[in-house]
Amino acid sequence: MVLFDAILLIGIGFIGLLFWQGRRQAELARVHAQRYCKQHELQFLDIAWQGGRIARRGRHIGWLSHYEFAFSSDRESRYEGDVEMLNLRLVTIQTPAYRLPE
Repeated sequence: MVLFDAILLIGIGFIGLLFWQGRRQAELARVHAQRYCKQHELQFLDIAWQGGRIARRGRHIGWLSHYEFAFSSDRESRYEGDVEMLNLRLVTIQTPAYRLPE
């Protein structure tokens, strides 16, 4: 019974660690998207997690998450860009062509 309790406690701790790491990754993705919008004079609207998987990029192995963020360039149109994060590292930010304000 003691071994089962120890394994259960380790499992609960691991799940908590994964949740905490996921929240940190989501917060960093938001920061990167907001910074991108500020640099390009866009209005940041929102961000949402689209999915994740275990991946390898170069020599780094970890959890690759895909986020979709919304922005506006002229306060009338809504565009959606993509943010990819590998663990706590930014991989790419991609945006579609958008209309510049006049």
